[in-house]
Amino acid sequence: MEWARKHQGILLALPAIVLIVIFKIYPLINGVLMSFTSSSQGVGTKVFVGMNNYVKLFSDKIFLNSLLNIVKAVLVIPIFVIVPLLVAFIIHKRCWGWSFFRATYFFPYLLPPVMVGYMFSFVLGPNGPVNSILISIGLEKLAINWFGHQSIALFSILAVILWSWFGLGTITYLASMSTIPDELFESAILDGAKSRQLLWYITIPSIIPTIGYWTVLVTTSFFIGLFPYIFALTEGGPGYATMMPEYYVYLVATRYLDAGYASAIGVVLFLFIFILAMLQIRYMYTGSQDDV
Repeated sequence: MEWARKHQGILLALPAIVLIVIFKIYPLINGVLMSFTSSSQGVGTKVFVGMNNYVKLFSDKIFLNSLLNIVKAVLVIPIFVIVPLLVAFIIHKRCWGWSFFRATYFFPYLLPPVMVGYMFSFVLGPNGPVNSILISIGLEKLAINWFGHQSIALFSILAVILWSWFGLGTITYLASMSTIPDELFESAILDGAKSRQLLWYITIPSIIPTIGYWTVLVTTSFFIGLFPYIFALTEGGPGYATMMPEYYVYLVATRYLDAGYASAIGVVLFLFIFILAMLQIRYMYTGSQDDV
């Protein structure tokens, strides 16, 4: 009994630790070990190939192109961070019908990603409503195949994802804004502060940790959360314009039946996510601590 009291925290956390080991640590270790093998010579046949899978990545044009697409996606992260922040700020100031808007903005996130993808494949299709409206108002040149042009297909998918995700970001920011004392806003308003000043000098500094959290969440989701949208909208095309590493892992493992090479891609993807997330966390949270 005495031992149990001293180690109560460990005992309470033990079920979670066991689940993490079984469903997180073990698959990760197994994936790393599998990345040193190849099963391309036959289903169920594993051959130890050492670092060959990792060397192969540097000459794999599809993989390199998928990394380039990730870089393009990362460049639009500020939009994914700022849009829900502005919406949350407006709702937090209790605009007319704010409860309705809060529920409405969150609704798209509740829809299954595959459903969202198939829905927008119709909406933004060559003969979809968007192109029909553009043609009807005399903007025929803008009525294009949004998911069929290599130059804009990726950004069209990202626009769909922004519509799908920003509701969660809005609710996340609202939860953080609710902790800001109303006296800060009231005092600033009495001193003549405008809305943009309330946002820049009070709201943003007060929720820096939440902004950092949402930024990390969006970044990691770009690496491992786009699969259902790509699968439903483009399947990595046209060409490899929308190919992402996670979708390429799926193709290599299921279509080319090389689990070893797919594991190598997954390990590299994990390292990219880990390093980038650590850099973001260090920058965002260190900045907020310095301000305090």
